[in-house]
Amino acid sequence: MCNDHAGIGTPGATSAAPGSPVNRRLVLGGAVAAAVGGLSLLGAGPAAAATSQNGWPASTSLPLSTLTVGAVTFPQGVRSGAPHTILGYVARRFNSEVEALRKGECWGYNFRKISGSTSYSNHASGTAIDVNAPEHFLGASGTFSAAQVRAIRSILSACDGVVRWGGDYSNRKDEMHFELVRGPGDPAVAALARKLGGGSSTPPPAPSGPTWRVVRRGKQGYYVTALQRLLRQHGRPLTIDGVFGSGTEAQVVAFQKSRGLAADGVVGVKTWTALQVTRRDGGKGQAVFGLQHCASVKGFRTAQDGLFGPKTKTAIVSFQRSRGLVADGVVGPRTWAALVA
Repeated sequence: MCNDHAGIGTPGATSAAPGSPVNRRLVLGGAVAAAVGGLSLLGAGPAAAATSQNGWPASTSLPLSTLTVGAVTFPQGVRSGAPHTILGYVARRFNSEVEALRKGECWGYNFRKISGSTSYSNHASGTAIDVNAPEHFLGASGTFSAAQVRAIRSILSACDGVVRWGGDYSNRKDEMHFELVRGPGDPAVAALARKLGGGSSTPPPAPSGPTWRVVRRGKQGYYVTALQRLLRQHGRPLTIDGVFGSGTEAQVVAFQKSRGLAADGVVGVKTWTALQVTRRDGGKGQAVFGLQHCASVKGFRTAQDGLFGPKTKTAIVSFQRSRGLVADGVVGPRTWAALVA
């Protein structure tokens, strides 16, 4: 809710105008000093049983894990397990696709109630983050460009309705803010964590055969970018923009006809299988651009230069391990399917 982040001061703190960047710093500033490494348990003891707005238990004693993206650490981290996997995914994609995260301007867990309410903020359960708060402060609208909003929409779409953006609040906007909107017992939370490669202590087993995402006109995102790169790899001229429009559809149909496939413009298992090309250390070209983009979006950062070098191999090996695949650094059908999932 938009009022989840109305400014509140700490006892004895200097007041500031509600919704201002200074006020926001006062609200969450008390949480900054306790940043820790790895898994941590906070507080002198649990508070009375309580839940935050989204139904997750809120307490001064929670299992928290450090959340670090590049050089930026979110003070006190976020809730361990599925929330950490999901919010970490959001933060990494925000950093690579929307704008670079800034030190001292990103926040996670903070045990507090909503201003003027008896309800606990989603920050109090470790299931929300704020990013680059001074630039996107509470109450401000339009702090992101149209291109940045499209990138945010792509991130939200990949989160299958589990994550909400404060820019979508119906009343006062909170464009710095991302939160889980499904409760701890909702199967969608665990399903998303599994999809993103987390939520358990061991990697998910590899499927018996590659399971490919079905993509058609109207879709957009990293997987469309990979599709467009693979089409270019096969000599199809088109713009690389991550949007499955009429131009991409026409090239898909042409490719399908050239391979004797059903020319319906829908990219399913047969079309993906025909498009994918195996790439390994030393490879180069459009397909490498595509796999580098997907790996980076999923949090396994590597240069997107079209050259499959040692750093790209390291990123791919880490990605394969996270998905329970053979970690050989070779991008074949199974790894491609996981990259565009």
